Amino acid sequence: MFDTELFPVVVQDRRTRQVLMLGYANAEALDLTRSTGLAHFYSRSRQRLWQKGETSGHVLPVQEILEDCDRDAFLYVADVENPVCHRNTTSCFGNGEALVPDPLVWLVETVHDRLSQAPDPASYTQKLVQGDPARLVQKVGEESVEVVIAALAHAQTGESKPELVGEISDLLYHLAVLMERLDVPLADIATELKRRHMSREGSRINPI
Repeated sequence: MFDTELFPVVVQDRRTRQVLMLGYANAEALDLTRSTGLAHFYSRSRQRLWQKGETSGHVLPVQEILEDCDRDAFLYVADVENPVCHRNTTSCFGNGEALVPDPLVWLVETVHDRLSQAPDPASYTQKLVQGDPARLVQKVGEESVEVVIAALAHAQTGESKPELVGEISDLLYHLAVLMERLDVPLADIATELKRRHMSREGSRINPI
């Protein structure tokens, strides 16, 4: 029997939303996680508090703690840089392989991180954001035209697919920079797309 109330804690990768592990925490472990920003749990076998990575060095930074509707289970939303499972895999579930991050989410976060770094005269991203806004808008237009040209070439010949992929990637990058500069969160785009879907399908949202 335990002399402390334990709560199930699911750990989820913030970027990929992959479920990584299941642990248990008491109130003290939850408080330590909140105060330190690092995942803490309560070991049922050793009956003591422990910090993830205290032995391996693979600490687990937690960005958010969410509780379920009954307030008897919790979710650690974490930034994952090291293996989480004792098998030296990313996840404890299945074969443990890491999921590939959503490319749009990854791109937007990468642009944001680049802009949060110290000023770098060589950073193309920083130049686009800090320079003349007309230049950034012009680049989005230019990249859009390049996508059209590459798409037509691919449609007509069935070739040049790598070029089309490259041009689409360039356009998405410049759109991500434009969104960052004009403070348009990706979540707002997702909300609008969902709204449009619901307007066509009524109140029912079909799985995509």
